[in-house]
Amino acid sequence: MRSDLYAELFKQYQSSLHLYLYRMCGSQETAEELVQETFYRAMVSMKAEHASYARAWLYKVARHLFIDWYRKYRGEIQMNREMEQQATENTYRSPEEVLTARERTLRIHQVMKKLPEQYRTILVLREMNELSYKELCEILDMNMNKVKVTLFRARERFKAEMLQMKGDV
Repeated sequence: MRSDLYAELFKQYQSSLHLYLYRMCGSQETAEELVQETFYRAMVSMKAEHASYARAWLYKVARHLFIDWYRKYRGEIQMNREMEQQATENTYRSPEEVLTARERTLRIHQVMKKLPEQYRTILVLREMNELSYKELCEILDMNMNKVKVTLFRARERFKAEMLQMKGDV
């Protein structure tokens, strides 16, 4: 493939891939490394026929890299506090609103950490990165029915965990 195409792909998808990987691993540095590795692999092995579905292909590569990283560093993983800090950066909110947003963000992180990797992945890709069902099929190597069922179950599990956590407070 041509280098101008790689540059365009990087420009177009770098930030969304970084955000996806950050949401999955909770570390800016790790997300940056995984994004770099994703694009490196794209340069090495992406063929011209992949260009028509480059977004899905890149997310698929990023997902596999995350899974490999997660398996390797499972015992050392800790969610970063940066998302919590982002909730407090808005100076136009009252202290109560900032605290509420911070607590909600923390609860979401805690619930996401409890979910199985497959549920966490599909929720981040669909709800946060707004990928289409077709793209989810390609990235996750699932047929459309399996994607819909898995997404439904992931949403239900997320809701149940949030309610349980709310009840525990």
